Amino acid sequence: MNKYTSPVYFLSDCHLPLIVKPGQESWTPTVVNFLRGKASRAKTLFLVGDIFDFWFEWRHSIPGAAFPVLVELNKLAQQGVEIIYMAGNHDGHIGKFLEDKVGLTTTRKPINAEIDGRKFHILHGDGVAQDDRGYRMLRSLVRWKPTEAIYKLVHPDFGIWFASRVSKYSRVTGGNRKNIGLRQYRDYAERILNEGFNYVIMGHVHECAVFDHKNGGYYAIGDWIGKHGYGVFENGEMTLEFFKDT
Repeated sequence: MNKYTSPVYFLSDCHLPLIVKPGQESWTPTVVNFLRGKASRAKTLFLVGDIFDFWFEWRHSIPGAAFPVLVELNKLAQQGVEIIYMAGNHDGHIGKFLEDKVGLTTTRKPINAEIDGRKFHILHGDGVAQDDRGYRMLRSLVRWKPTEAIYKLVHPDFGIWFASRVSKYSRVTGGNRKNIGLRQYRDYAERILNEGFNYVIMGHVHECAVFDHKNGGYYAIGDWIGKHGYGVFENGEMTLEFFKDT
């Protein structure tokens, strides 16, 4: 279990578009301003999945629309902020570019971390709901290594266009999250908390909510698009906050 010291920030589900549609023009600038402002205080920044509405690295190409945010992340990394990028269901194909060129640490797995002596379980949350069997099967197929190898053969212009169409449908419909609600995510978090963890930090559900537990609590931070929610742990206190871009 890796150890960190506060302040630690948590951000998820920005769904930054790689092909900007009307009404989405402010999404990327708002995240840029958050990184320049609030997140610059962090010693560690956890990006808890779905920062981009789609992410895929071809051998000699990366999505150009992501450039403004990648620049700010690189600046933070150069300033000494440790940034851990966790793959979500929309940006699950993270590769070496984010580590080698941007300066991030990447993972496709949940993270158990100790922050100022408190135990955290941090994950995006896709795949947690056992009832969402269709999505769990699709997730396995999409993240299958041969699937990635085949997609690398697709021209990036078409690949980004096609993925943007699929991502839009997935983001709007939300899979079965609307039917499941937070129940199965809360059940999962409670099991982890009962094992002795103090906090469970999770995105994916596109809701901002806090559920207290005798050991700490479950923090759902997954609504950046509507509420600009993010998590902060500092001086022994975990809070759910909302970014105001002024």
